[in-house]
Amino acid sequence: MDIKAKAIQQHLKEEHSADADVSDLVPESYDECFFEVEGMSFLALTESERDERWNESLDNYIDECILDELPEQYRPYFDDEKWKRDARFDGAGVSLAGWDHQEHEYQIDGEWIYIYRN
Repeated sequence: MDIKAKAIQQHLKEEHSADADVSDLVPESYDECFFEVEGMSFLALTESERDERWNESLDNYIDECILDELPEQYRPYFDDEKWKRDARFDGAGVSLAGWDHQEHEYQIDGEWIYIYRN
C-alpha cells in the first residue's frame, strides 16, 4: 500500500473513527495527491510537495488578492517574502485545507505525510 494511502487510513481512524479499507485507494485523475474516500476528499503530501504547494498558494493569494487591490504605484514596495514569512505563522492548513484549515501529519515508513481535508 502506498504511504499516502496508509497516512489517510491512519487519519481516518484517528480523526473520523472510521476504519475504511484503503487498500485500493488511488489518486484522483486530475491530481495524484488528491484522494476520495467515503465521500471525503483529502490532499496527501510529502514534506517537499507540501512546501511547494504552500508557496504556490501564498503566491496566488498575493497576486489575486493583495496586489490586485494595491494601487500600481505602491506594488514595487510590497515585500512578498516578508508577507509570506508572516503568513506561514498560521500554518499550511490555512492555505491547503479547504474544509477545516487543519493540517494533520503522520510518519509512515520514515517519511512525513501531511493530510488536508478538502
